[in-house]
Amino acid sequence: MGGLKFYFPKNKRKNITRFCKILSTASFFPEKVLTNEEIIEKNSLPFKSSVIEKTIGVKTRHIADDSYDDSKMLLKSAKKCLDSYGLKPDRLSRILVNKYYGDNLLPMTASRLQGKLNSNTAMHAFDVDGGITSFLHSVDLISRYIDTGDEYILLSSGGIHTKLISKKDPRVAFLFGDASASLLFGRTEEQHILASYFYSNHEYSHLALSISPLSAVDGTDETVPFEELTYIYDTYRMGNWKEAEEFFREATSVVSKNLLEESGLKMEDIDLVLVTENNKKIWQLTLETLGVSEDKSISILRDCGNTMSAMLPLLIDKGISTGKIAEGMNVMMISHGEGISGGGIIYRV
Repeated sequence: MGGLKFYFPKNKRKNITRFCKILSTASFFPEKVLTNEEIIEKNSLPFKSSVIEKTIGVKTRHIADDSYDDSKMLLKSAKKCLDSYGLKPDRLSRILVNKYYGDNLLPMTASRLQGKLNSNTAMHAFDVDGGITSFLHSVDLISRYIDTGDEYILLSSGGIHTKLISKKDPRVAFLFGDASASLLFGRTEEQHILASYFYSNHEYSHLALSISPLSAVDGTDETVPFEELTYIYDTYRMGNWKEAEEFFREATSVVSKNLLEESGLKMEDIDLVLVTENNKKIWQLTLETLGVSEDKSISILRDCGNTMSAMLPLLIDKGISTGKIAEGMNVMMISHGEGISGGGIIYRV
């Protein structure tokens, strides 16, 4: 792999002395479950459910009904997360949100979540966008806020995805699901985030993109005229991820190498690897590149679909609630996001 042209930045060691940890986690899934068979039948698609499950990795997904917007979805997991720790919303110093489109372009969805939590004194509520990788970007950001004086920060990720994607393009119609997950972070005396590393590579930005009337379409300079905004329920475009397979492998190697160097750990010291499940094949490719068996990871893709920014926090919550993530474990988290923007974190529980 040494001859590849891909560029990855040199990692810079962080000088953080006031540490943070995850204090509480919570998940929320809408009640309605939609199967592959139902999507095929409703849209008269020429596919078999078994083939979709084998290639993409999804069999069922949760779907939000019309009574939900993103902030309401996020509220469900956020309130549960705060109640679990016994923390009142007014004790939060910041509220961060990762979402796809959100309630509105403005105000930010985090502002609406703050209102629904009845948090009057949280000094800052804002969105961190960036697709699947935005969760890890936010965790890295939170570690720096707490280092400079914050006490409690709430991170809520996910929301509604299925309403805004094509119901006929098999690359997206079967892939996504709706869900939210929230994590509460607070100050601690011991270091828990042992390492972080991030990169961006625009070379494959055409492989996964969300379109707007002001943006280029399908990698061209053409924009969508306002009178033709019929794509509102077809906002997410995907190319063939195999174009970037070599890059995904190299990125996985580089990210893990930098994380291990910064943390002083070896791969055998890692107890669990969590990967954003873009699809089944990318999840498997990442674990294979790391030399990690599937039983040393957690997967929810088959039953929940790709929930974008909620993927990693949902995996964390499931791991903690099922006992697969326990105190003292070293957990490596890796994300391959749109952009391509990716990276990873090592977290000691």
